[in-house]
Amino acid sequence: MKGNIRILIVLSSGILFAIAMFFSECRDKGKNLEPDKRGSAYANPQTCISCHKDTYNSYTHTAHFHTSSAIDGNKLQAESMANTHIFIFNDKLKITIDKRKDGIYQTAIFEGKQIRSERFDIAFGANEKAQTYGYWKGNRLYELPLSFFKIINNWANSPGFPPDLVYYDRAIVSHCFECHGSYLEKTFVQTGPIKVAEEYDKKSIMYGIDCQRCHGPAANHVQYHFDNPTDKKAKYITTYNSLNRQLKVNMCAVCHGGNDLKTEKSTFGYKPGDNLASFYDPDFGFNASADVHGNQAKLLAMSKCYLNSPSLTCTTCHNVHEQEKSDPVLLSQKCLDCHKEQTHNFCKMGPQLGNAITGKCIDCHMPTLPSKLISFKMSAMKGASQYLLHTHRIAIYPEQTNQILSLIKNAQHSN
Repeated sequence: MKGNIRILIVLSSGILFAIAMFFSECRDKGKNLEPDKRGSAYANPQTCISCHKDTYNSYTHTAHFHTSSAIDGNKLQAESMANTHIFIFNDKLKITIDKRKDGIYQTAIFEGKQIRSERFDIAFGANEKAQTYGYWKGNRLYELPLSFFKIINNWANSPGFPPDLVYYDRAIVSHCFECHGSYLEKTFVQTGPIKVAEEYDKKSIMYGIDCQRCHGPAANHVQYHFDNPTDKKAKYITTYNSLNRQLKVNMCAVCHGGNDLKTEKSTFGYKPGDNLASFYDPDFGFNASADVHGNQAKLLAMSKCYLNSPSLTCTTCHNVHEQEKSDPVLLSQKCLDCHKEQTHNFCKMGPQLGNAITGKCIDCHMPTLPSKLISFKMSAMKGASQYLLHTHRIAIYPEQTNQILSLIKNAQHSN
């Protein structure tokens, strides 16, 4: 009996020693990491891995994590996917995508002569739908004239650019990074009597959306839990579940609540629980004009599902920590979790749709609609093509519903 007790004591001591060494190592790693660029209130992003390894590793595969990135050397995902590397504006003007030793370039050619060539330096967007690019000119950043659109698997003129002219001088302002990055240091320089421009510290840029953009500064949180590893209740950080419904939506609305709004101050300073109205000028526009691009929170707030449910938020349907696929069956299941025959709020088109309803909720009630702000011109084409995105205003759309019913009937007849 005494021998067994001694073995248990030895084993317990060994386990406690291993735990102590583990957290000591974590604490030492945290101390050896470089300070966060945003200041002492923030923890080095790598410290999140110590306690949230699985969540962190999963998040690194998401579009948010890759919503901006530096382009190193001559590697570019979109360039290898494109059907062609020449974009034709007209019979005299074209742009080629060409590889060189120091990178990949967009080169404008007019009547057979090169007139402008700039390198891909930064990518904006995770290339799930599209990707736009910037090039450095000193410490200023400018947008390249061609973007990659996955819907056509090819190049097209960048959003807002002229459809028949090459343009290389559109500045990328710091607000772009506020939704496509986690931090950036800027200065204003005078470029004329009454004109200024933004210049950036390239080394300060934190690409993509990191944990603390959504969860807030975590230095005190990390230090406390390194020092108190047995306390599993999150301290010194605002948890998502502690927020009310509007504040939860605000966390997403920082970037998905109106890209046409004018900011009063940088949203890099936004923290969970903050009043979002203090970051933007008042919006007195009519909500029905909200565009499908960048206005998801506003469109959701117009939906009956949102108005009639006290708990519906963005995360009801989206898990931001995981790479989500645009699977209509998976997304439609989110609708069917609430809309059931038992609760007498099932879809009225259910009898006509039959089993097909399991994958049609999104197509009927959140259909793809053309953006009013973004269109694109394909190579050698005269007119612009529509940029389609699923609306987040959940509603009845008779035209789209009739199209889907017609497709289902045709499929049934063909079988």
